Amino acid sequence: MTGTATLIRLIVRRDRVPLLVWIAISAVLPAGIASGTTALYPDQAARDAFATESLGSPAQLATRGPIYAASVGGLTAWTLGSSLALIGGLISILLVIRHTRGEEETGRRELLSAGVVGRHAPLAAALAVVCTANLLLGLLAVPALVASGLPAGSSLLFGLSTAAGGWAFAAVAAVTAQLTAASGPARGIAIATGGLLYALRSLADTGGAAWLAWLSPFGWVRLTKPYAGDRWWVLGLVAVFVAALTAAAFRLSTRRDVAGGLVPTRPGPDTGALSGAFGLAARLHRGALVGFTTGFGLMGALLGVAARGLDAQLDTPRFRELATTIAGADARVSDVFFTFVMYVLSQLVAAAALVSALRARGEEAVGRAELLLSTPVGRLRWGLSHLVFALVSPVLLLTVLGAAAGLGYDGDIARVTAATLAHLPAVWTVVGIAALLFGVLPRAAVAVSWTALGLFLLVDLLAEFKLASGFVLALSPFTHVPAVLLGGASAPVAPLLWLTAVAGTLTAVGLVLLRRRDLAPAT
Repeated sequence: MTGTATLIRLIVRRDRVPLLVWIAISAVLPAGIASGTTALYPDQAARDAFATESLGSPAQLATRGPIYAASVGGLTAWTLGSSLALIGGLISILLVIRHTRGEEETGRRELLSAGVVGRHAPLAAALAVVCTANLLLGLLAVPALVASGLPAGSSLLFGLSTAAGGWAFAAVAAVTAQLTAASGPARGIAIATGGLLYALRSLADTGGAAWLAWLSPFGWVRLTKPYAGDRWWVLGLVAVFVAALTAAAFRLSTRRDVAGGLVPTRPGPDTGALSGAFGLAARLHRGALVGFTTGFGLMGALLGVAARGLDAQLDTPRFRELATTIAGADARVSDVFFTFVMYVLSQLVAAAALVSALRARGEEAVGRAELLLSTPVGRLRWGLSHLVFALVSPVLLLTVLGAAAGLGYDGDIARVTAATLAHLPAVWTVVGIAALLFGVLPRAAVAVSWTALGLFLLVDLLAEFKLASGFVLALSPFTHVPAVLLGGASAPVAPLLWLTAVAGTLTAVGLVLLRRRDLAPAT
């Protein structure tokens, strides 16, 4: 473990901004949901009616599980329990893989090992930072929940349950980081494991086999039942799970070489068959694109089925008043809710596009771009080969999302797909920011791009609770997207045109700067 403390400081220094944004958003969100629940359902009768409708929806049960208590705290835990565990688990996987397998892939781990650094120090440092970050976001949510009038003990249990989801999948990532020689497959195995465990929890809540929930960390997070009995002992299952996988990860790391994996790498073909830079980019992006397309298609289908009964489920005076304020007296309550959900999902599409936009930086950091550019391939063609996928992939993802949702929602596929594609210029703006940063600040492009997206999410969250307006609100490109589903043919087109112009300008400037700067390998 020699050098663990030094590596912890290094990780915190490198990721301090993304860590702060993640912790801040996750800590503030529960109190905001509690306040919103109080405003939408001010009395117990309204909350009981909402709980009854939710229990009758298979889609709601699949995504969030049953409501254990129709109180403000119980509904807050129901709304965010699985969601925060899913988000925290995903971020934990990405961070652990980045600072373990990713460091080995770039060669930095070998350099560190030449100094006074123990074999287990990198893994121990990554787990320490990620688990501490999860604990902090869980604990920081407690004071705001208590200030909202919720019990302190239950609020603490909810915060620790939120952290438990991140801890569990940090341990999963620690194991998968030992299996493969590349970070991509390790990350994919960890995410696929998370998806399988989430599906297991969904099956338990919808298929009648409730005991299956005890086999999944997502089930444990909900079975702690904050505000509905407070089962503290369930956290012991998380502790055993994390301890067992962590011990296994350290044990497995001693059975492989540095930069190698336990699963042998399959050799490639004797003769290459890629057609230039664009063929190589297609090979690099196709796996992620197929995975994202499948995921958003399933998500859209589930959302469409869930939205069918929302006109009755959200038929409360406060929500009808909100729908009237936003879209007029004739607006369907389900259309308003559907618009809000698509707004959030468009930001997930932006995250997927950002992965494609920053792939070129990853190739440059590990030195493969230098080898490619030593052939008759210009920088512009190389940069465009990755940007094309970053610009085209959100078109595909939003189309699949809208078509699947429209098919299950009301059968009007064209109307719902048009509403989702309205978010495309905002997504392109995020890609444009990444392209600009890649051209001018390559070493900071990844961290700053993700931080910018996180800040957009924070602005949107503050706006939802009327804590931001004016110039601050205008900073997020997503706030300028017109509600096509509500406005129909009268929805303004001008914001979409100038967002597209901004995205195009940022991308073009980034490509120009890419041609003029030196290559910047990882440091």
